[in-house]
Amino acid sequence: MGKIIKLGVTLGVFCVISAGMLAYVFMMTGPRIEANAKASFDGSLREVLPGAESFKNVAAPGAKSEIYEGYTGDKAVGLVVKVAPRGYSSEIVMLVGVDPELRVKGMKILSQRETPGLGANVEKPKFQKQFIGKGVKDTIEPKKDIDAITGATISSRAVCEGVKTVLKDSEQYRKAKP
Repeated sequence: MGKIIKLGVTLGVFCVISAGMLAYVFMMTGPRIEANAKASFDGSLREVLPGAESFKNVAAPGAKSEIYEGYTGDKAVGLVVKVAPRGYSSEIVMLVGVDPELRVKGMKILSQRETPGLGANVEKPKFQKQFIGKGVKDTIEPKKDIDAITGATISSRAVCEGVKTVLKDSEQYRKAKP
């Protein structure tokens, strides 16, 4: 019986020490991980809206997405909108850059868990380049204006819906802005 108690106490001590070490490592690396994530996101903002040097998170009445206004110096050069339309097996979180004429300048998929080899192809530049230059008045429909990914119609449609939402929210923001 004494041997079981001794083993239990030894195991408990190891668990407490391990938990303490994990907590310490988390406290030490947490700020660095957060800073790296912010730097990566800022780089993605610059990638989808070329020419912008700084960004300001703004709110738009009735918008379903996060909107960032891009600036070069004091001049607004466009918007970057973050949306997350529902795809086949996950949300497709994406950033879309829009110029002042409400035309798509760039886009980037931040995260998705679509079917590998099918829906995951929404990340490929060949698919994304089809949206560049599209505006509010353009129809953005798979199989009509956009070559949908074969076998991934739902994922293709989700990206199209995301771009439409971005253009609609950008238009609302522009109308509401003083």
